[in-house]
Parts: sequence; structure tokens; C-alpha cells
Amino acid sequence: MFGFLFGTACLLGLTATFARGRGEGHHCHGGHRGRGFRSGRGRFVLNRLLDRLDTTPGQEKVIREAVDALLDDTQHARGEFQATRLEVAQAIRGETLDRGAIDGVFERHDQVIDRVRQNALDSFAKVHETLDPRQRKILAELIEAGPFARGFGPFR
Repeated sequence: MFGFLFGTACLLGLTATFARGRGEGHHCHGGHRGRGFRSGRGRFVLNRLLDRLDTTPGQEKVIREAVDALLDDTQHARGEFQATRLEVAQAIRGETLDRGAIDGVFERHDQVIDRVRQNALDSFAKVHETLDPRQRKILAELIEAGPFARGFGPFR
């Protein structure tokens, strides 16, 4: 059970990290809400990545759509996990622990995690298909080095 809770906490942390780059709650020029990597810090990092990969406009479109789809899915998962607090509180509130309710929460978490995993694989496959071998090599090296390595993000 500890592994499940640790995995859930990691997924929530990942979601929160991506959501911060989405411009949630902030208004960009023109007064509409920022969306995906098209606003703020996330946009800057994605644009740097696309420049580093020397992508074509067609490749950029596919990559942006894949990133946005993944972020939308993780944002939905985050909302599902936040609803857990209420259900766990209700299960604990009674005279006896409602194990059935908590098991139901874990089953839903498993479904959400499976959906995020499948959508992540689909997004990774789309990006992989659109890049040529040289670009895939560069992307793999950047991922391996991490976000604060020289040549990636704002620290180049």
C-alpha cells in the first residue's frame, strides 16, 4: 500500500509541476487564459526545446498537440485525486472504517493512472514518429541530462 501512496504522490507532484507552467489562473496578453505550453515559463521551455531540435512547423504542431494532450490528461487526473480527500474523510468519519469506500477510491486511482499511462505512451509515440533520428538522439540526450543541464531551458 505504501508503494501505491508513494506513486500517487509522485503523480500529483508531476501534475502540479506541469500545471505551474500552464499559466493557470493568469491572464496573458489579449485577456484570455493561457493554455498548455503556449504561455509563460512552459512556453519558453518548449520553444527552446523545439529550437534545439530544429523542428519544422509540421513537427512543432504535432509536438505541441502531444504535450497539450498529456497536460490536459494529467490535469484531469489531478482533479480526480483531489476528490479523494472528501471520500477518505467520509470513510474515516464513521464509527468503523469504511474499507469498501477506500477500496473504491484505490480502484478509481488505478483506472486514472492506467489512462494517464496509456495517453503518455500515445503522446510519446507521436513525438517519436514525427522526429528524425538526429532529433530523437538530441531529445534523448536532453531528457537524460535533466532540465537544468547546460543547453536546455533557461540555463544555456
